Amino acid sequence: MARLTRLDDVLFPVEEHPVFVSIKNPGGERLLPVLDKKAIVNATIGRVLGIVSRGYRLVTNREALSMAYQCCRTAFPATKDSEWSVSATDAPSTGGHCCIDLVHNSTALDFTDVSAGERPNAFGPFIRVTNSYNTLRALAFDIGFYRKVCKNGLILPDSVIRFKFTHSRSNIGETVRFQIAHDRLVKLNADFCEYLGVLRACKVARHDLERVVRAALRLKPPHSSKPEGVEANEWFRLTEYISGMATNYVAELGENAYAGFNIITDFASQPPDNRCVHRDRHSLQRLAGLWTTTFVKECRNDMFNLTKYLEQLEKPNMDEKSRAATLVSG
Repeated sequence: MARLTRLDDVLFPVEEHPVFVSIKNPGGERLLPVLDKKAIVNATIGRVLGIVSRGYRLVTNREALSMAYQCCRTAFPATKDSEWSVSATDAPSTGGHCCIDLVHNSTALDFTDVSAGERPNAFGPFIRVTNSYNTLRALAFDIGFYRKVCKNGLILPDSVIRFKFTHSRSNIGETVRFQIAHDRLVKLNADFCEYLGVLRACKVARHDLERVVRAALRLKPPHSSKPEGVEANEWFRLTEYISGMATNYVAELGENAYAGFNIITDFASQPPDNRCVHRDRHSLQRLAGLWTTTFVKECRNDMFNLTKYLEQLEKPNMDEKSRAATLVSG
């Protein structure tokens, strides 16, 4: 299904409306108000985006974007609003929630990963605001990193920005105050460059890279047993897509976990339209960040065995909770 990827597409006006229940009986129809609920409505097309409680604090996407600029100033005090710009917008076609990314439009915040014998690789930070009109997602701000030459990005598990609120009046007032752990932000940059060095040094054969990508992003073959069914064809198309990416990145970077890192972040940043991909860009980039930190931990272990690692993650009966625990615990 097509997604909303332009900023203007998600800045539509929204309104709050009362909710009624229609009661039909032999004497006719009555409308009874639902006093503890209200509807959030896209005022342009009249679409109901969510039914929420009376205490729900509506934050429009435009207001959330304004907060994101404030977050950028707080995280990087030497910058100005005019130096930040929207680099990506992602939302389902319904517009029920969205993610908006802001990047700094100069090289002032870049940090460089330099590997022996290769040209430097520039990375930069971005700040993502997530907002929703249907209570499914909290108002949240995350810092991520992206490789500037190709825009491949990820969000590491431990955010240095402590601001995540459910949409309630008790949690979100008229103004917000961000708490930024600046010392952790500096450390995060240094750790990230160290991660990349570990990934480069970890050898991964070409035929294993595709398995690493599927395990990291939790891409599973469909349950359908029909070899010529639509789902089977979609899975074949997806595996061919990943295979093509693996070929390209191995040619550029060699057979190592750093090539896998770039395949994973490329896929997460630009997920293909395929029914076997069940997560959105935000969720995939968070998985990319989780994989990066946990896989680096594995690579540092002298007893690390890639085959056993993949076999553990590919167990057919492993549920999502157990899979996440395996990634974290190694």
